[in-house]
Amino acid sequence: MKNVLVYCRQGFEKDCAAELSEVASSKGFYGYAKVVPDAGYIVYNFDQADAGETLIQQLNFNRLIFARQIIAVNDVIELEQGGRVESLLEAARELPLAEEIWIETADTNDAKALSGLIKKLEKPLREGWKRSGVLRNKAVGVRHHVFMLDGEAAYLGVSYAACRSEFPMGIRRLRFPAAGPSRSTLKLEEAFLQFVPEQTLEADLTEGMTAVDLGAAPGGWTYQFVKKGIHVIAIDNGPMQKELMSTGLVEHEKADGFKYEPPYTVDWLVCDMVERPIKVAELMAKWLASGWTRRAIFNLKLPMKKRYQEVTLCLQTIEGLLRKAGVSYQYQVKHLYHDREEVTVCIMVK
Repeated sequence: MKNVLVYCRQGFEKDCAAELSEVASSKGFYGYAKVVPDAGYIVYNFDQADAGETLIQQLNFNRLIFARQIIAVNDVIELEQGGRVESLLEAARELPLAEEIWIETADTNDAKALSGLIKKLEKPLREGWKRSGVLRNKAVGVRHHVFMLDGEAAYLGVSYAACRSEFPMGIRRLRFPAAGPSRSTLKLEEAFLQFVPEQTLEADLTEGMTAVDLGAAPGGWTYQFVKKGIHVIAIDNGPMQKELMSTGLVEHEKADGFKYEPPYTVDWLVCDMVERPIKVAELMAKWLASGWTRRAIFNLKLPMKKRYQEVTLCLQTIEGLLRKAGVSYQYQVKHLYHDREEVTVCIMVK
């Protein structure tokens, strides 16, 4: 398969394309992006016959910022009413064998109108794939994706376990807790699930730890620590939720998050303050370089244009400051489903 299809948040197509262009060229693959504003996906076209498939097998999905899902595809498949399954199945015979098939679409209002058609096609597609022998249990880690554009066209592609999301449409859906102070609590919950390895999750977020939440009010991010029995120093001039304060696990300090300094090293620093991203990046680097925390999760609120370039600048700034301080670290950055005009960064000192 010669091309790559990437799902992204609606409105972030140019940023997704800019990132993939840089990543692809660093691997020696050159092409061009087909970008439709507000489509919720991009298609990156290459000249080499197998470039798309070869490229995604070389990538680490967790290192891609704006991609929700990434698959290798060929050209659009035209679907005739009454013969959609046959058209897709014919194309599927040219793909590597797979252990499963997913039928998806973009995360847009227009695409949601296809939900009825997708539900109607699911059973005959799966049955057709099985009967034809395209699905095989031995094809471990290989998945076929039917990405519906409308009732008359779709992309058919393949993904590999080493570089993809394990959630339909690349969306990790979480339920808002009834006791949550604000919907922003879902951002930090998703960040923990995305960034903290499952095998160390209990050790990295255990009862008795201490966290600092900069810009905490009303307590959406603080809530995620409190429910794990972690003490929180909440920094904000605004009021905190009364129920959180009644737990005895929250120490509320009315102070400027950019001026506050902790009395001792804490286990976690989190920050969701609305401020210029470079200013937040410098503050986070200061905390990590000073040894005030060994783990940090924070959001970078992005401008309307050249968002990928802004993220790159912030990461370069953090890298320079931590290298100067002699701090060894690892990091991830992701435009999470519960984020909007922002990306979430996690940095852990080694």
